[in-house]
Amino acid sequence: MATQSADLTFPALSGEMLQAYNNLVGTLYRCLHDSSGFEPFFNAFREHFKALQGGILGVSSKPQRLIYGWTFGYPEGFEAWYMNSDLPERDEALSRYVQLPPRQFDSFMRGSTEGTILDILGPESRVWAEQVGMGDSAGMLVARDPGSNVVFMANRHRDHGPYTHDELMQMNLLAPHIENAVALHLKLYQSSNNNENLALAMNHVNKPLIVFNALASVAQANDAARALLERSGTLYIDDHQRLQSRNPQVARKLGAALSTCILHSHQGTLDTRTLFVETGEERIALCLTPLVAESVENNGVLVELFSFSNHQAPDLQRLQQLFDCTPAEAGVAGDLIQGLSANDIAEKRFISVHTARQHIKNLLGKNGYRKQTELVSMLVRALG
Repeated sequence: MATQSADLTFPALSGEMLQAYNNLVGTLYRCLHDSSGFEPFFNAFREHFKALQGGILGVSSKPQRLIYGWTFGYPEGFEAWYMNSDLPERDEALSRYVQLPPRQFDSFMRGSTEGTILDILGPESRVWAEQVGMGDSAGMLVARDPGSNVVFMANRHRDHGPYTHDELMQMNLLAPHIENAVALHLKLYQSSNNNENLALAMNHVNKPLIVFNALASVAQANDAARALLERSGTLYIDDHQRLQSRNPQVARKLGAALSTCILHSHQGTLDTRTLFVETGEERIALCLTPLVAESVENNGVLVELFSFSNHQAPDLQRLQQLFDCTPAEAGVAGDLIQGLSANDIAEKRFISVHTARQHIKNLLGKNGYRKQTELVSMLVRALG
């Protein structure tokens, strides 16, 4: 079933939405501590988005059959029944989502309150939708491999109305994390290689990732991260498995940020921090997210690394769309992504420090952010 691409022009996130996003990310990565699946994340996702049922489904391409899956909200035994039926071949939601670009959520209603999902579905799917009271369905293509696809989907009861544009934006911010977590989980716990470990699993994720333990030592760093560190010429992992910088000032900031995030993990606080490192031709942003485990000794920090060319200007139009800001504020947002302070921005733009700070304050207020560190992390992730 052919579809249009999802509308990417979304309103900005509120502070409450941002906190929910951070909680969902932390819960998602906590699911990697054992092989039991994604139930904690599903519970959090279900509560936040008022989802009725759904899951992560691995399906073959031709014919379209369920190979494996983790689900929520369905009757007991649903997975086995669905796996042994030919219903996936005729499932309009699956057919819709496997045609999407990876890491991009779409929904049937796309925020519209005109009509119902029953007007869109075919006769067979409509019977199921009417039976469970479905009001909308959202989903994404997690991964596409030769002969198979992995899909995340979440149906919603009609009592809660269709998924809104704000909710779809939050889902799209979650999308790369869902992709990372599923890839890691499959390699850690579903691999045919009994010796598969976190280091090998992380190498199947193209995004540069480093996991630190509760002692701020590098637990694992994937090949993409090590290649980026080597290319940087200034960041490196020393013999004691500590992430270091040849710039003493950057090294101190990095150590302080890691210590703060580990403290936050012990407190159950999921505030994200971002550091910037200049390396000549490129600028590296490190987004640090506390990881909270069931046992304190398993707490840690996830670091995502983003590389930006120093010669490429930020996409100001996209910043305006995502962060509900004026052209002047978008320019300041672009400067924040470059790691500039209010003083730096004032000097660059020939404005007063007061004006620069006012633009930052406006960005915080319009989008409901509590701290500048949260705003910067979201800006980096939006354009990284």
